[in-house]
Parts: sequence; C-alpha cells; structure tokens
Amino acid sequence: MKIALAPMALSQYKTSPESPSYRNDVETMMRRVKGIGYEGIESGTPKGFANEEFKALIDDIGLTVVTCAWPNYPELRGNDFSGLLTQAKILGATNAMVSHMPTVALGNIDELKAFIRNLNRVGKILMEEGGVHLSYHNHAIDFAKIGGEIAFKRIVEETDERYVFIEPDTHWIQAGGGHVISWLRALMKRIWVVHFKDYAIDAYSDHTFLESTHKIYAEVGEGNLNWEKIVKACHETGIEHAVVEQDFCARDPFDSLKISFENMVKFKV
Repeated sequence: MKIALAPMALSQYKTSPESPSYRNDVETMMRRVKGIGYEGIESGTPKGFANEEFKALIDDIGLTVVTCAWPNYPELRGNDFSGLLTQAKILGATNAMVSHMPTVALGNIDELKAFIRNLNRVGKILMEEGGVHLSYHNHAIDFAKIGGEIAFKRIVEETDERYVFIEPDTHWIQAGGGHVISWLRALMKRIWVVHFKDYAIDAYSDHTFLESTHKIYAEVGEGNLNWEKIVKACHETGIEHAVVEQDFCARDPFDSLKISFENMVKFKV
C-alpha cells in the first residue's frame, strides 16, 4: 500500500487565496507533507491555481493525487461531470469521493434510495467516460437504521460494484458500532482507498453519569484500534492507498501527521 494524506488537519495553515503568501503557503504545506514521507494526497486543484499549475507543482514535489474531487449531492443529481473528469485527467487522479450521506436521506428511505440510484448513475458515467472511481466515504451516521436496515449496509448492497467503490473510514466505522476488520473483508475488491483514522477515549470525560465518555481523534497507532490486524486485512484485500486523516489534532498537526506516518511504517503498511 502507498501512504497518502487527506490534509483536513492542515486547514489552519491555509491562508486566503487573496493573501499575497497564499501560493507559497500551499507549496510549503505540500513540501512538508512530502518531507514527512507521504507519497500522495487527497486534494483537488486549490483555488487560485489552474489544474496544470497544480499538477506541475505536485510533480516537482514528488506527490501524486489520489482523490481529486468531492462531488456533493446536488452535483450527483446532475449530468455534467466534464469539469471533474478534466481535473482528474490533468492531475492523474483516478478517484472521486462522495464524502457523506445527504441530510435529506437521514430517516427517509425514499431519499436514501434516490441517493443510491444517483451513486450508481454517476459512478457509471465517471468510470465509462474517464476511468475514475466514484468512492463513497462513510461516517458514523451511516450505521443508523433507515427503513429497518443499517443505511451503510443498504448502500453497499444496492450500489453496483463495477461503478461504485467504498472508501471506508476506520474511525467512523468504530464510532458507528461497526467492526472495522469485518467490513474491510466484506468490501473486498470494492476498496481503492481506506481512511486510516484512530479512535481514542478522552481520559478527562465525565464518567459519573452513565459512562458519558467522549471519543477523540488520535494519531494512527496512538488510539485503541487494532492496527496490526487492520493492516493485515488491507493487505489481504489488495487495497492500494492507506490515507491518513485526522480531523482535529491536540498538538501541531504536522507533528501528528509525522507520528501517524511513522507508526504506519512500523505496522508495515
């Protein structure tokens, strides 16, 4: 597997595109990511850059783009994906991620079914017209029951495995009460990217009332997930990219991302 980064944790380093330092800031951030050892990123072309400019930059740095776009639900209802496909072609990316279930589908089986139909339709378009995977990324809410069945299970079973891939997030599967390793194995041949995100318990939670503990985001290997078995399952299923994502960091984000990377090397990702 190749180790890549979803740079959500680095949002505090992003300056406004109107800032005189913006372009240099983007370059500095990408070079620091590469300096840690990451091979790729999940990032479309940043604002203020042309596709060709960003491609030249990441080529010079030595990074690859794993995921180039995050189409939202209104966009999935449409028919024109030429901009997404153009960006993917220029950046050399073969993955577009649907990052979450639409709010209208929560508790509404008809809207969930409509969402699934659009995943199938758009996935077919992207694969046939540009060779781009459409990958669905889960959150904890996906493990709510809608229409008497876990929503994530319905999404997996009712999407066409030829056109719709799954981008499982280890933290959110755990948070939803799912079993990470079982899901990784169940999704064999439908995963191109896995989000490696640890799950820890806040030791300072108020536990005096019905165990009101709070989960926190942790560096990979610093929380409670069984990474040795998770990595083993990923190798068994032939997954290509292990993408580190830490939504919030208690320390400097670059320090957190370095800890995650070094631990993943130890786990023989």
